[in-house]
Amino acid sequence: MNHLSLDSDGDGFPDDIDQDDDNDGIPDIYEDGCETNVGFGSPPPSNSTTNYVTSIYTDYNGFWTSSVGSLNPKAYDDVSTLLGFTVGSNTYATGVVSTRMIDSDNNSYYDQIDTDGNGIGDLNVEETSWRALKPVTKILSGIRLEGRSIDGNNGQAAGPLLTTGGIPFNPYLYQGERGLDMAYAIANIGNAWYFRLGGTNTPAYGDGIMDILLTQGAQLSGGSNYNRLHLLDKDGNYLGNGVEVNWNNTPIVGNSMIDQYNVNDTPNNKNVKKNIRLAAVELSEFGLTAAERTEAVIFRLEISANADPVFFAVNDDSFSTGCSPTDSDGDGLANGLDLDSDNDGILDAVEAGHGVTTVNGRIPGPVGTDGIPDAIQAPSQYNNGTINYNIADSDNDAFLNYTSIDSDSDGCYDVVEAGFTDPDGDGLLGNSPVTINSSGMVLGQGGYTTPVDGDGNTVYDYTEAGNSPTVSTIPTNAIIFDGHPGNLNITTTNTTQYQWQVSTDGGANFTDISDFGMYSGTDTDTLTINNPDMSMNGYLYRVELFNDAYTCSPSSTSNSITLNIRVQTIITNRKVTYRVN
Repeated sequence: MNHLSLDSDGDGFPDDIDQDDDNDGIPDIYEDGCETNVGFGSPPPSNSTTNYVTSIYTDYNGFWTSSVGSLNPKAYDDVSTLLGFTVGSNTYATGVVSTRMIDSDNNSYYDQIDTDGNGIGDLNVEETSWRALKPVTKILSGIRLEGRSIDGNNGQAAGPLLTTGGIPFNPYLYQGERGLDMAYAIANIGNAWYFRLGGTNTPAYGDGIMDILLTQGAQLSGGSNYNRLHLLDKDGNYLGNGVEVNWNNTPIVGNSMIDQYNVNDTPNNKNVKKNIRLAAVELSEFGLTAAERTEAVIFRLEISANADPVFFAVNDDSFSTGCSPTDSDGDGLANGLDLDSDNDGILDAVEAGHGVTTVNGRIPGPVGTDGIPDAIQAPSQYNNGTINYNIADSDNDAFLNYTSIDSDSDGCYDVVEAGFTDPDGDGLLGNSPVTINSSGMVLGQGGYTTPVDGDGNTVYDYTEAGNSPTVSTIPTNAIIFDGHPGNLNITTTNTTQYQWQVSTDGGANFTDISDFGMYSGTDTDTLTINNPDMSMNGYLYRVELFNDAYTCSPSSTSNSITLNIRVQTIITNRKVTYRVN
């Protein structure tokens, strides 16, 4: 079968366009290892770039162009996808399909633009293709700017609910063909975003062809307005120097008419003009060494509060925009196709934490054109490649639960805490090596049932850090008066159950006691002896402790308490006091 037509999860979308190849509710951008879960230090200084875009060409109303020297007096107010742009003496084709774009040598790359609509190319362009990157940072703050016709109402801001409820702004940065739709922008951010790459194409370094395209889609406010861009390796180490675009110095290349929406989708403004500025960066501006050029796999984009990105795009010939598939459990099946990516016997769909019922590890029901099940998307964001939940990382160690064999970092493997078997103690289901089926599930070793919740608090034990029960304080002996109730108290931690025991033979043997007659509170931290007598003098008591939420070492036993029975020396009866010798 042609790999382009392979449909691993049978949802009707081939894997090459399916953003969740196994329908487990974890997008491929995470399962392929594209997520950026490393810590970052302070970035190095940045050098300024002056590679300003001086002309743009879009498909608004069929064809729309504007330039610094001759601004188009008509501002677009709807979908407008970038066809090409000019930096210096070069104009770059983006690869977006349009009748205005000409491939005169039939090599599948556009080399001319038909600027006057007569069907003949009259502007030569670089045979390049570009695409907007998806940030792995979840963008939850800002103001949404969108072309005023997108909501179907030019008279007022009445856009669809796309951000309510904490749904991220991310999709606005990769709308349209190749993600180059210019009808959206995000304002008032003041943040740093991260983008993951598969790698850098070394021959692109210093070839004089632009490699990165940055955008600014709104009026600038007073003060500093900038983007700062840095490259990092897979471990979060900065490479070379940064590159800064100063938007205050960048010329306006066009205008748009937009509506503005707050995070909660309430209108912020309507039918307002916004400036368009673009700038480009060439890889050599980062000052990378030969070794660093092969290590750059992460972009850091720092955005000032008044910088308003439309999208962040790269040249396809300069960067690999995918990630090498990750195989966390080494079973030969990439995480994006593996329903148990760490072979712990807990389905990825369970470990992800979305809580949606699955059938054999896959989410049933409707799937949008992005290949992600609708059940884990906001109704207004079907097809946008987003999800409506945070993928679980119980211990916040940057390893998501579905790839971690100890999700809560309590020293007890998930497979054990889930209630499954791990005879060889390697953290994987059953005895290794194991056999898996075509979906990555371990065969013949059990597992794949509902994980254990030992303490019944509705939290699976493998996600809830636990420890062996321990004694904080316990007396070495206790004094109780003959014929009078008395208590033995103990203070513990990590304890869900108690069982008191007594020894009547000096500690040679201990037996469990229960609430009946002489004793009460035998399953609590306070044992009450109701009617002691002198025959019990010297008895030893101890308590067995249990933590039902910690399978690896669920019990421990306290030291013994010696019971001393005494006779009261002062007795009061009928207002007469007697002293007993």
